[in-house]
Amino acid sequence: MFLLKPQASAQKTVLKQNLYWLRYYNQLSISKKLTWHNEIDDRRFFENNRRQQLIFHSRLQCKFIKNFDAAFGFTYSSQSPQDPHSTSTLTIPEFRPVQEISYSNSLSSKFNLQQRLRIDERFIHRNDGVNLLEGYDFNIRFRYRIQMSYRINRIEDKVPIAVRISDELMINSGNKYADRRFDQNRIYTGVELGFAKNLSAELGYLHLFQQRSKINHFFERDIIRITIYHKIQI
Repeated sequence: MFLLKPQASAQKTVLKQNLYWLRYYNQLSISKKLTWHNEIDDRRFFENNRRQQLIFHSRLQCKFIKNFDAAFGFTYSSQSPQDPHSTSTLTIPEFRPVQEISYSNSLSSKFNLQQRLRIDERFIHRNDGVNLLEGYDFNIRFRYRIQMSYRINRIEDKVPIAVRISDELMINSGNKYADRRFDQNRIYTGVELGFAKNLSAELGYLHLFQQRSKINHFFERDIIRITIYHKIQI
């Protein structure tokens, strides 16, 4: 696990927040090698039930050799104020082409190890914190995630019961982020319970440590995440 928190000579300022994320994830199997993945993610503060971010993501994923998948897709993000007590109605759009490659290996009949490298090409609408301005800021973000899954029941069982734990590190590039290369680190653990062979739900806890717009200012977020998985065979 990365467990990264940047070290610096200056004192860090950390803002702690509690959120919950509601996510719907469907996977359309087009063929044995090609799948289409779609996600809707509604992220909200517990305080005032105020939305923090809304995300739509879609990608095509292809298994090109054993254990390796490649994917490309697109993410749209609408970010609201990061203070649950803010009176601002500003939402900041972001358009994000995505490419990724992942490696998955079954260590046993129940353990699975997955590694993923994703590249986000982020076009973030310029703003002054009050209004949207003309144009977009651009940067490339690199994301590496390692995840371990343990299936409690047998693989032959069509209804999954599984535990997973993961750690994801995100790093910025570009001149605009020369002094803020670290973006965030996410540590997650969750339990998935199947209701049918194509429908399941996952309840998990995510600890997020994220760089804010100012140097040495960070968010530390405790997040409850609920995911509905829906697999569709075409």
